[in-house]
Amino acid sequence: MLILTKINNKIKVSTTMNYKMKGTITKIGEKKTLDNGAVVLNYVVEETSDNGYITPYSFNMYNKSEYAEHVDNFISFNKVGDNVEVEFSIRGKEYNGKIYNNFSHWRCDKVEQAVPVEDDGSGLPF
Repeated sequence: MLILTKINNKIKVSTTMNYKMKGTITKIGEKKTLDNGAVVLNYVVEETSDNGYITPYSFNMYNKSEYAEHVDNFISFNKVGDNVEVEFSIRGKEYNGKIYNNFSHWRCDKVEQAVPVEDDGSGLPF
C-alpha cells in the first residue's frame, strides 16, 4: 500500500506492509471516545503455534468520529472466544527517545473452526 503525505508543501511517499494472523479473541477492552470525537478500542487475539506455544497480540482500532460505527459493529459482532482472522499494519512512533510499535487493525473476519472427523478404522468415507 502506498501512502502519500503532504508535509510543508512536499509530498512524501511511503509504503506500508499489511499482515494477517488467525487466532482467538481473548479480551475486548472498553471503547473510549477522545476529545476530537475519534473512537479507540483495544483487543487481544491469541495465536497458537503448531507446537502449542500461545502468543498474544494486542490490536488497536482508531476511527475518526465519522467512522465510529465501525467500532460499534466490531463490539456487537465479535465476542471473547471467537476465532478470527485479523488484517493489520505495524506502525511505529518515536516519543521521548523511545520507539513504540502498534498493531493497527483495519479488518477482522470470523473464521470457522474445522470440525474433527472421527475415523472408525474401516477406511470408508461414510
